[in-house]
Amino acid sequence: MAESTTPTYLGTRERWLTTGLLGIGLIVFAIGASVSNFSLPKIMTNLRVELYQIHWVLTAFGIARTVIIPALGWLSGLVGPRWLYLISLSTFCLGSLGSALAWDWGTLLLFRVLTGLGGGLIQPLTMAIFYQIFPPSQRGMALGLSLLGWSIGPTVGSFIAGYVLEFASWRSAFVCVVPLGGLGVVLAWWLLPPLQRPERRRLDHYGLLTMSIAVATLILALSQGNREGWDSQYILTLLTIAGVASVIFIVIELKHPEPLVELRLFRFTPFVMASVVLFLSTVAFRGTGPMMQVLMQRMLGFVPLLVAWTQLPGNIVFGLAVLGGGRLSDRLPPQVMLTFGMLIFAGVYWVYTGLNEQTTAVMVATLIGWRFLGEGSMSSANSLIALRALPENQVMMASGLLGLLRSIAGTVGPAFAAVFWDQRYSYHMQKYAEGTPEDTFGLTNALSEVGRFLLWTGESAIHIPTKTLSLVHQRLLAESSTAAWQDYFILNALLALACIIPALLSHPRLWYWRRATQPEDTAPVQPPYTAPLGRAPR
Repeated sequence: MAESTTPTYLGTRERWLTTGLLGIGLIVFAIGASVSNFSLPKIMTNLRVELYQIHWVLTAFGIARTVIIPALGWLSGLVGPRWLYLISLSTFCLGSLGSALAWDWGTLLLFRVLTGLGGGLIQPLTMAIFYQIFPPSQRGMALGLSLLGWSIGPTVGSFIAGYVLEFASWRSAFVCVVPLGGLGVVLAWWLLPPLQRPERRRLDHYGLLTMSIAVATLILALSQGNREGWDSQYILTLLTIAGVASVIFIVIELKHPEPLVELRLFRFTPFVMASVVLFLSTVAFRGTGPMMQVLMQRMLGFVPLLVAWTQLPGNIVFGLAVLGGGRLSDRLPPQVMLTFGMLIFAGVYWVYTGLNEQTTAVMVATLIGWRFLGEGSMSSANSLIALRALPENQVMMASGLLGLLRSIAGTVGPAFAAVFWDQRYSYHMQKYAEGTPEDTFGLTNALSEVGRFLLWTGESAIHIPTKTLSLVHQRLLAESSTAAWQDYFILNALLALACIIPALLSHPRLWYWRRATQPEDTAPVQPPYTAPLGRAPR
């Protein structure tokens, strides 16, 4: 059964009302996803959870969130976009409230799964709705609005978590989003106008089963690989299951008349190119986020609160960049903004290679701001390229597929970053060890200088040899760490430059010869629809 091909352009008043109501859900989800990271130490103490178990607070949420995203197309046809949004936001709030009231470790994980199932659909569903309710000349701006929550949420969430957890229980971090989320549900139920509902599709049971197995095992392997060891039997088994399930899933989806995930969308070349850019840029961007926090606290010696303040300007810049980049993408070819953003990305990562112990918080905040400017400039443009290449009746399905790619890449990024940094750190340690003979004039002179400095500071003569070797060893560790960071940033700079190739290839004029041989998917355009304000029909 085909989906309805009619775009859902609303009148101006209803369009901005819908934008505001759905924006509440975006902000609630972004805040909830941000604050959970800060509560892990207190959860360990209160629920007596071991260090090797605590990652499940994030992993359970991530698996549930990723598994539900590909079902967006089927669920929107089953209950309609309006009710799907209400159910998703309500489920997210109930899961957050349940996490705050959890009485033991098992119930906390159960409610984290519920939170992920509810929150996973909010971002891709809102992106698809925004794209469909705005006219084609404003869709870049609409996609920027769908990303605005990731500017406000992390900014508010980090400070809420920082100050609330300082004076209250970890449960407060989960419950803080419930009042705003509950208000969002009530307002949306009362005021959200009816939205165009895709025609119902049959549930692809086997596709759902194989996709769930593939995604769950892949996320588990990626999130636990650094701890368990990438060559361990456990991780290799998970990766094997994920690979086999993925192959079976692809075969099922390509043969099914109404697949859970429409993989045939990849026959549209601009969509493929935009998907490649999305995956690679997300790997770099999401991998850098946690790594920068480690760098600021370990190498630069910033306290956690200073880290939060350092990231604040970047989040604000990101919000302005997604709006500005989206609006410019409506006026210019989106490939221009996409290339512009990737060039900023590459330049910032190259400047990152100069970070050292003398770098100030102001300098780090400035560089983070430029990095978020690059990300914001290209995000809206890339989504516009992907969705504009498709028929109107495939937007909801495509939004779920892009959300799946983004979620998987967001898990691959930190895992890859940690593995790459650790390997480069070991390499540079070995290189420095092999390049430093036991007795050379340079080493002897350096040890003598350190010894004289310690003697000048009043250190006891008997302890000077031991402390001298210790300080030199620490210096070698610091140099190895700095070199590993430089390698990681250079890799990301090259990755950003490589993304320019598919960005340029995504221009539809390059593929006119293919479109001429394919039947056109056209969608009749209806005049702006104006829904009555007040209590929306049920």
